[in-house]
Amino acid sequence: MRKVIVLFVIALSIFQFATAQSLERPKLFVGIVVDQMREDFLFRFYDQYSDDGFKRLMNEGFVCRNVNYNYVPTITAVGHASIYSGTTPKYHGIIGNSWYNRQTKQVEYCVEDPSEKIVGNDTPGTTMGISTRHLISTTLADELKICTNQKSKVISISLKDRAAALSSGHMPDGVFWLDLITGNFVSSTFFMEELPDWVVKFNQQKNAFKYLDQTWNLLFPEDQYPYSIADDNNYEVIMGGKTRPTFPYNLKEMAPLNNPYFEVLNRSPFGNSLLCDLAIDALQNTELAKDDCTDLLEISFSSTDAVGHTYGPLSKETNDTYLRLDRELARFFNALDQYVGKGNYTLFLTSDHGLGEVPKYLIDHKIPAGDLKIDALKARASAFLNKEIGIGLWIETCRNEQFYLNRALIKEKKLKLDDVQNLLANFIRDQEGVFQVFTATQLNEYEFTQSVANKVQNGFYYQRCGDVKFILNPGWYTDLTTSATHSAPFCYDTQVPLLFYGAGVPKGESFNYHNITDIAPTVSMMLNIKVPSACTGVPISEMLNKY
Repeated sequence: MRKVIVLFVIALSIFQFATAQSLERPKLFVGIVVDQMREDFLFRFYDQYSDDGFKRLMNEGFVCRNVNYNYVPTITAVGHASIYSGTTPKYHGIIGNSWYNRQTKQVEYCVEDPSEKIVGNDTPGTTMGISTRHLISTTLADELKICTNQKSKVISISLKDRAAALSSGHMPDGVFWLDLITGNFVSSTFFMEELPDWVVKFNQQKNAFKYLDQTWNLLFPEDQYPYSIADDNNYEVIMGGKTRPTFPYNLKEMAPLNNPYFEVLNRSPFGNSLLCDLAIDALQNTELAKDDCTDLLEISFSSTDAVGHTYGPLSKETNDTYLRLDRELARFFNALDQYVGKGNYTLFLTSDHGLGEVPKYLIDHKIPAGDLKIDALKARASAFLNKEIGIGLWIETCRNEQFYLNRALIKEKKLKLDDVQNLLANFIRDQEGVFQVFTATQLNEYEFTQSVANKVQNGFYYQRCGDVKFILNPGWYTDLTTSATHSAPFCYDTQVPLLFYGAGVPKGESFNYHNITDIAPTVSMMLNIKVPSACTGVPISEMLNKY
C-alpha cells in the first residue's frame, strides 16, 4: 500500500511539474513580418547570410517549409490582418489595401478613419487618422490583452500604417509607423492622444535624416551576387535622379526628386535599419518584458516590399536588401538576448505575401506572361453591356480585379442582377490573359473547397467586394510591364517562409502543407489564450507536439 502511495505521489508531482511547464509563458512574444518575402529567398541567399540572422532561426528553430496564403488578393493589408487574426478576408473583412465603397461612391483606404487624427505630425494635409475599425475580427494582440485583463503590453511598428495597425488589433498600447514627409514615427488618436516620451526622444535623434545621408552601395563586390541578374537591365524602375537603375544610389541627392521626401529611404535597405533602431529602442525604453505577464512586440519590415516592387526579385538591389536585413535581424536578436534574455522570449518570422517575376523578363525568356490594361478592359466591357442591354453607365468602377456594377441602374431598368453579372463574367472570361471568373452570387451562395476557387471565395466579403471577380493566368498582372508586383493565387505570391524560434520551440523542420491562418491558433496554443474571434486556421501540431 505504501508503495502505491509513493508511486501516486511521484506521478502527481510529475504531472504538476509538466502542467506548470506547459502553462509557462515567455516574457515576450515577437511577431516579425518581412514584407514581400518569398520562401525561396531563405535558400537562394543562404550562403550569403550571416550566422546570426536568418540562419539562427533556420538552424536553431522550427522551419515550416510549405506555408501558403489561402485567399486572394495576396497584398499587404490583407496579409497582416490574416496573420494575426488567423482567418481570411471572408471573415475579417479586409479585402485589399483599399476598396470601392458603394455607399459613398469613393475608394476607401483599409485603415483610414476621418473621425481620428494623426498624432505626432503637424504637417498640413495629413490630418486624417488611422484606425482598425474596418477589421471586424479580433487578433492575437486583442486576445492576449483580454486574457490577461489588459496587463499584457502590445506594441506594433512598421514603416507602413496599414501593416502596423492591422497587426495590432483594436486595443494595443502603441502603434507607430513612419511619416514619409517628416521622417518621424507617428500614430493616431484611435490608439493614443500623444506620442510616448520614448518615441518623441527617438524622433528627436533624426535617425531618418542620418540614413538619408548614406549612399547605397552593394554590401559585397558585384561578382559575389551570383543569384541576381546584371545590375544594368531593362526590368527595373528608374527613380528620379538616376539615368539607369544601377548602383550606387545617393539617397540625399535623390530625395527631393522622389516625393514624398523619405520615399527613397523606404526604397532602400536603410528603411529596415531605421525600423530595427526603433524596435531595439522599444526593448530598452518601454516596459516590454519587464514583468511576468507576456507582452507582444509586432514588427513589419517594409523596405523589402518597396525595393522588390521597384527592382524585381532577380535584381541585385533585392539581393542586397535581404543581406542587409539579415544583419539587422542579427542585431535585433542580440538585443533580445541582452534586454529580455535567452529563454525569456519566443518569436515567429513570416511574410505578408510573395512576389512574381517581372512579366517582361518572363516574356523575353519565352515564358508565358502578360500585362492586362484595366482601363481598356473596362471600356470593352462597357461597350459590350451597352450593346447587350442598352446604353447606360453599367460599370461603376474596377478595383482589385473586380468589377462593381451600377446596381441602382440595374434595378431601375428592372433587370436581374444575377443576369447582368453572368453576362459580364462571360465576356471577361473570353479576354486574353484571363484564367477564371466568378460572380458575387456564385461566391455568396456556393461553397468552393479546392484550388483557386476556394482562394477567391476566402477573399470574398460581400459588403465590400465587387460583382465580378477575375483571376489572370500565371505570370500575368494588370497595368504592369517593368518592375514586379503581387496579388495572384499562385505559388510565387502565396508561398512564404515561417520560422519559430526561442523559448519552448523545438529544433525541427516540417514539409506539411499549412495555411498562413495557422499561425494565430499556433501562437494562441503556445500562450494558452483563446484563439481570435473569427479564426479558421488550425494549430501546427507537428511543432506543438514537440513543444
